[in-house]
Amino acid sequence: MAEENTNTNNRNAAKNAAKAAADLKKQKKKKWFPLVAPEAFQSRIIGEVLLEDASVLMGRTVKVNMMQLMGDMKRQSVNVMFKVTDIKEGKAFTQPVKFEISSFSLKRLAKREKDKLSDSFVVKTGDGKLVRIKPVMVTNAMTNGAVLATLVKTCRAVCKEIVNKSKFEQLIIDLVTYKFQKEVKEGLHKVYPLRNFDIRILELENKKKNETVEEEMIMKLKKVAEKKLADKAEEQEEEKKSSQEESDTSDEPVDNAPEPEASEEETDDEDSEEDSEEGK
Repeated sequence: MAEENTNTNNRNAAKNAAKAAADLKKQKKKKWFPLVAPEAFQSRIIGEVLLEDASVLMGRTVKVNMMQLMGDMKRQSVNVMFKVTDIKEGKAFTQPVKFEISSFSLKRLAKREKDKLSDSFVVKTGDGKLVRIKPVMVTNAMTNGAVLATLVKTCRAVCKEIVNKSKFEQLIIDLVTYKFQKEVKEGLHKVYPLRNFDIRILELENKKKNETVEEEMIMKLKKVAEKKLADKAEEQEEEKKSSQEESDTSDEPVDNAPEPEASEEETDDEDSEEDSEEGK
């Protein structure tokens, strides 16, 4: 009996040893594969993954803080998500798919006695990619509903105009450097001064959608309004020219009018006066 137990223990020990050796051998096959950012981010290494086969990295995403990537403290609230799109020579190459700012940074935007506006809409980039934009606006003071509605509409129009001209990768760079936010804020300043303006999220839209229909209507209304303003300015210019011409005409000197012909009665009186003088 004791001998059987000893044999069983030996067999179990042998199995455990074989399993440990197999696991060790398997582990030795794993390699570190670096994740490389695109050229727009100077092809920096944004992470490493320990795997046996690099092909499993395809489609994976990684979120990177821009303070760590760019070494700039001002970017500590900005995160960009990268997606692995290609694998070459043991390296996983990525492309940006999403921009977002931290929730802590959003909380700092909220102020007392200020209006905070949020929106979400879809537009198309210059390279044909659909993106969803979620802006946040904070006014300098409390205002009325009409102004808030105009701010939202103008924000959509300005964002659409910029995004339609930009490639997606360049758009992400402009968001990280805050060039995009600054340009939109300047466009909104004509409607109402803003204390803060930021983009909460900008990401690729996976659903098959067209640009927001409301956005197209806003652009049409904007063009109609601009045409009306141009027509009104043209009318005012014509009225100004017309009034100027009338003023110039009234200032011109009046020509000497010809003397009126004498009437028959006046002629007879003159003849009688001449006769009386001759008689004298």
